[in-house]
Amino acid sequence: MVRCSRRILLTSTAALYIHIPYCVTICSYCDFDRQAHGFELIPRYLEAVEQEIGQQPRAELHSVFFGGGTPSLLEPRQVARVLEVVARHFALAAEAETTLEANPDDLTEDQVRGFRTAGVNRLSLGVQSFHDPTLRLLRRRHSSARAEAAVRAAQAAGMANLSLDLMYGLPGLGLARWRHTLERALVLEPDHLSCYLLTLEPSVPMARWVEQGRVSLPRDEAIARQYELARTLLAERGFEHYELSNWARPGRASRHNLTYWRDEPYLGVGAGAASSWQGQRYKNTPHVQTYLRTALAGQPERVEWEQTPAQTRMQDYLALGLRLREGVDPARFEARFGRQLSEVLGAELEVLIAGGPLEWHAGRLRVAEASLLVTNEILARLQAAVANGAPRLLA
Repeated sequence: MVRCSRRILLTSTAALYIHIPYCVTICSYCDFDRQAHGFELIPRYLEAVEQEIGQQPRAELHSVFFGGGTPSLLEPRQVARVLEVVARHFALAAEAETTLEANPDDLTEDQVRGFRTAGVNRLSLGVQSFHDPTLRLLRRRHSSARAEAAVRAAQAAGMANLSLDLMYGLPGLGLARWRHTLERALVLEPDHLSCYLLTLEPSVPMARWVEQGRVSLPRDEAIARQYELARTLLAERGFEHYELSNWARPGRASRHNLTYWRDEPYLGVGAGAASSWQGQRYKNTPHVQTYLRTALAGQPERVEWEQTPAQTRMQDYLALGLRLREGVDPARFEARFGRQLSEVLGAELEVLIAGGPLEWHAGRLRVAEASLLVTNEILARLQAAVANGAPRLLA
């Protein structure tokens, strides 16, 4: 990647997200901003992205992330051109993490070499499963054998930081089949694993199949066993469980995703991309044609824009930070919001610690190991405490 040598006035360090909304097929569970048509517009779309990059606040970047959609549909020369524009506009931190999401069906050794030359130093592969009938149910284009071949190709091309996405809680997924997927993934020796619980929005095809009785989801008890198996097996293989759904070898936690969970600044470019910057949150239109028209005219249309109130910022800081196994640092909370964490949460904090769902660990507040599967319920109670002003217990 070209490094920017001229002096830039920096306002903050940040992460940059670049959204590539194109997919060859649409998965049965996916509700992201994406489309399976209009591929002839990709060159024009990248022109709009490059123009939008040039309009961003000046910042030092610790990470760049090409997400989608399917960014691996881009040619390496296209990725290189975008990253050159990034390097001209921003300052890049030493050893900045540059990730590109890839579909196993698209990936070849030569292509990975091209991405590396362009400046990509981390790949995130959407494997999801190593069980072919499950992959067909998910409407993934690759087979389990093709996924393995893609990982091997990336490694042969010298990609030194490799992440795999897997899913549990899937229809028909028993504990033995989930173990099989985890073990096949581990044989490939990735640096990072994201294990996501299937969640279905009403608009996606699989949600309709469940409603119609065509497929059934595992019970909560079965899902809990699958999650515990992942925690146990990955710990045995040396992976650190650093976030609710993410595991990494030491030193390989995703710097970009940590930006979101630590509620740090990030900038998003492309159709549907979101940003959080200096107390403001905004999102581009997800409609590609509208994005092209407005971005090329100099100002992408926004579908969301808000100055986030302090109460919401505190709620989000807690909701994101408590997903991390490092937890929330009360000193950082007070420095950021001017209020003590114990004051904001009041009686609810004391109740949750006494009852066991929350604990203090190394001076930080975090969700206890035994309560990880009910994190959302804990967060809901804490958010309500913040909203209600968190009155203190009477002496």
